[in-house]
Amino acid sequence: MSFFGQVEFDINPNLNFAGGIRYDATAFVDAAEFNPLVYQELGIRTDEKPEDFDNIQPRFQLTWNVKGNDTDILKIGGGVFTSQPHYYAQVNNIQNSGTLLGAIDVTGTDVPTPDFIGYRNDPSTVSGVPAGVTPFSTINAVSPDFEVPTIYKANINYTHFFGDRYSLGVNAVYSHTKNNYVYQETNLVAEPYFVTPQGREVFVPANTIAENGRADWTKSRVSDLVGRTLVLNSDGVLDNLALVVEGSAKIGEDGYVNASFTVNQSKDNSSYNCCVANTSTFLPVSGDPRDLNYGYSDNHFDTKIVVNGASPTWKGFALGATIVGTGGTRYSLKSGGGRSANGDFNLSNEIAYIFDPSDVNTPQYIKDSYNEVLNDPETSEGFKEYLKESFGSFAERNGGKNPFSTTVDLRLQKKFNLPNDKHSLELSADVFNFMNLLNKEWGRSHNFGNRDFMNINGFDQATSSYQYNVQTGAGTEPINGTPWRLQVGVRYSFN
Repeated sequence: MSFFGQVEFDINPNLNFAGGIRYDATAFVDAAEFNPLVYQELGIRTDEKPEDFDNIQPRFQLTWNVKGNDTDILKIGGGVFTSQPHYYAQVNNIQNSGTLLGAIDVTGTDVPTPDFIGYRNDPSTVSGVPAGVTPFSTINAVSPDFEVPTIYKANINYTHFFGDRYSLGVNAVYSHTKNNYVYQETNLVAEPYFVTPQGREVFVPANTIAENGRADWTKSRVSDLVGRTLVLNSDGVLDNLALVVEGSAKIGEDGYVNASFTVNQSKDNSSYNCCVANTSTFLPVSGDPRDLNYGYSDNHFDTKIVVNGASPTWKGFALGATIVGTGGTRYSLKSGGGRSANGDFNLSNEIAYIFDPSDVNTPQYIKDSYNEVLNDPETSEGFKEYLKESFGSFAERNGGKNPFSTTVDLRLQKKFNLPNDKHSLELSADVFNFMNLLNKEWGRSHNFGNRDFMNINGFDQATSSYQYNVQTGAGTEPINGTPWRLQVGVRYSFN
């Protein structure tokens, strides 16, 4: 439910004010079923619905036509904005109340051998729950303190027009988001059982971790009658600051060029925004997954260039181009190896601890592995810098910086006007990643994604510490992007 009111008036002939206020109420009609076991064990009501009724959002914009000659325009604006939670969140909660679906966790000789062909021929032969095994459910629920995300946003924009053919402007934008939604693991013991010598909190007893470093996540639960319990709450924050310089030019009768250059910074403590609840727990952390990790956002970039234009039409032909270049996207060094370093369910949410080669307590094989990475000419310089900056600490989340890369797309079109002038035929050809057509080494990107670098391969009970296998090839510069593509089209128009 929404209400909105707006007012606009001229303070003087050259200064315009527009202001408004909006109210939004959000409530889901259908609740998940109540699960008494979850309430008994964890005090969580599975029939809680996402609701928020207190979102009052003012906003305004001042527009100043400097000297009233339409050549210099200054705009200042700001406001508060909210958004609805995505509907899939409530689907998660309804489906995973624990009353519709269940799970079992069996290992060793208790694991039944599947006979899928036999199951299809005779469904009654499906083994079901083995004797002596108690099913438990993965739970998705909503915190009673849930609130919808709220964004506080402000910007200042100045544009100068050079006649009616050219313009140049600068736009500064700042936004702060609070109450960003994120699922938090709740069926997890409140305090770690121990802390490794490197400072990583571990939420299972050390004596339950196998010699190969594999932890049994079920030992981290508050209740062994319930599985993972992910509760949707409003712990997320996001800060963004961007400066955009943009210009435009009109060429001939119908040609144009629009261009912009952006300097950007985006930081958050969780980049989750959709959809399955489990994906909200992929955030790399040093220990407790409930301690959200503030740093560069997964969506961060340092700089971006966008150029879009088209030539004036000549004998029915027009050539268009789009150039997009982005630099400074981010990635993290993680602890992998199919092991959970902090003992929770997730096998991919641990940021890597990077040993200090100058420390006498650092194992020699780790020092040798780091030197191999640093001396390898195939290792990118950015990766080396990220590694060296992390010595003696947990790697900074999204502390790795990717290089600048650019793609160029071209479009050629020819328009034929048919004799009665009410019909036309247009032929077009698009070449995507045109530079890759000219040279297969061009039009590529060399961006890293998150890298498993310190893979766990053992656990020392005497020192309560993990043993690692350093992935010495993790820093090899990847080759990404799409090869060039050609697309041909025909359009027939009439009126």
